[in-house]
Amino acid sequence: MAYITTILVVLLGLAFGNLLANENASNRQATSLPAAPTCDPAYPYRSFDGTCNNLNNPRFGQAGTIFQRLMGPATYADGVSAIRLSRTGAALPSTRLVSTTVTLNNSISNNDASFITMQWGQFLDHDLTQTPQFRISGGCCGGGLFGNVTNANAECLQIPIPSNDPVYTNANCMNVIRSNYGLNLDGTSPTAREQINVLTHWIDGSMIYGNNNATAQSLRDTSSGKGLLAVSVQNDKVLLPTLPSTCADCFVTGDNRVREHPLLVVMHTIWLREHNRVANALYAKFGASKTDEFYYQEARRIVIAEFQHITYNEYLRVILGPEIRVPPFDTKLNPAIFNEFAAAAFRMGHSQLRSFIRLYEADGSESSQSYFLGNSFLTGSFRLLIPNFIDNALRGQLFTPAQTVDECFADDITSQLFRARHIALQKYGSISPPHPSHRRSGGGRPHPQPPKPHPPTPPQPITFDDLRLTHSPDVINNLKRVYATVKDIDLFIGGVTEKPMPGAAVGPTFHYIIGQQFANLRRTDRFFYSDRSQPFSFTKSQLKEIEKVSLARIICDNSDGTITQIQPSAFRNPTGKNRPVACASIKGIDFNQFYSTTSSSSQENSSSKESSSSEEDN
Repeated sequence: MAYITTILVVLLGLAFGNLLANENASNRQATSLPAAPTCDPAYPYRSFDGTCNNLNNPRFGQAGTIFQRLMGPATYADGVSAIRLSRTGAALPSTRLVSTTVTLNNSISNNDASFITMQWGQFLDHDLTQTPQFRISGGCCGGGLFGNVTNANAECLQIPIPSNDPVYTNANCMNVIRSNYGLNLDGTSPTAREQINVLTHWIDGSMIYGNNNATAQSLRDTSSGKGLLAVSVQNDKVLLPTLPSTCADCFVTGDNRVREHPLLVVMHTIWLREHNRVANALYAKFGASKTDEFYYQEARRIVIAEFQHITYNEYLRVILGPEIRVPPFDTKLNPAIFNEFAAAAFRMGHSQLRSFIRLYEADGSESSQSYFLGNSFLTGSFRLLIPNFIDNALRGQLFTPAQTVDECFADDITSQLFRARHIALQKYGSISPPHPSHRRSGGGRPHPQPPKPHPPTPPQPITFDDLRLTHSPDVINNLKRVYATVKDIDLFIGGVTEKPMPGAAVGPTFHYIIGQQFANLRRTDRFFYSDRSQPFSFTKSQLKEIEKVSLARIICDNSDGTITQIQPSAFRNPTGKNRPVACASIKGIDFNQFYSTTSSSSQENSSSKESSSSEEDN
């Protein structure tokens, strides 16, 4: 993509850029790679910074390295860094104009997916992608997020606000700053800008544990010897730890975006509790005969396996339909997240958002704690201190349908994002490459030996009318109003407005990109939970226990106690055969079956080494 920032800075999955002090921001291109790893092939646990997963290429997946492109190269206007232009040679239309012309402030519920599908997508995204921005003193619009003075800095990418904008009447400039870019894994400079991923390029629970050793250690409670994560106990509830001497709801975790909105904080809280539940279960079995490091690393390993299992066996079946078929582990392939996935396809979840967040009491009645999304951005985490909020919020996500992935977006996203800080941002950038270039499963420069889990995508459109197989007539007409040619349509807006494929939540373009991404994540991960080829792999009996785990079981085990019934398939609405059942009837890991003395002894020996042996603090 010619630039990621235009889309990332305005979504719930952003790194906040100018909105918060961004510890990942920089004033220059990366001139060096993160510290080189030293790997111990016998070490049975993941590094925190993603290194040493691939022993032939230890930097594969390392935090702080660049994204790769699924269908490259990038379509910069000058082949290096200049923003993509229209096929006519003119500038592409203002993304604010695209937003107000093509998207609708409307609500269409998905009769299959529950609202927690949206929340899982964001939580998962925060395990995979975060893109830092340049820092520009005073911003790009005359000192604020909106203004009438345009900064000429080369890293400014201001969005023009049309004179007849329905919301912003006192400004003509919306502040957007471009993303940092970095080096190839061998230290050379790419021929064109390639953006950096602050996070590891693995599904490894980094939003829970952190993506470097220093962060991971700061989140631990080593006083008990049980391998626990640190917590705060407030109003008799176990919650995330808080920053000292600040506020009761200044929660911290492995990802600095935790406080974006309350439902995200709830999901983080559930998985903090799950780690400690697993660690305590292990301690109950082995007692003081094992070290704190053993309990921490084993619990982390199991939690990551649970998270991967739920993602592939529950979540992706709702998003993509049938299970992805993936070839065996391949050491030659680069696991780096695809830029098209990070900046466009996996932003589809923002169309699933609702404006009004409904919460439900234990008796099924709507809770007075229900709220508008626009009133909760960045300042809503205090809600977790209110009695019953966590369980009421979980019931709300389980019993409320997600919105359909389409051109309909809540006004809270299009015009009220971060209103609590007196900020209103538009959404969705003019992102390159254009949407039509992804309307294929071959051609261009595809990923080496790509898996083929999906049916062929429609051919590239030549005219707007060629979109009729994938887009509604109204969407096509609105796209015609803002784009000069069909080749100009940006990837996000073109993909999110496609009609969903049968049995899936997304259309063919995003279906292909998301499918390719998760297939590549699975086949390149030496530590993937279901792989049986490594000396430290889960045994057949252990894998059988992990495969019992579901999101429903995780919620039952880690709620505040008032959720006693739940639909077995938590990502689907509670109707028909998926009606709620007693939590006691939903299977989970039996730790009496999970371990034997012999199966754990080798891991105890390995886990006694320092957890930082395979990486440098960063």
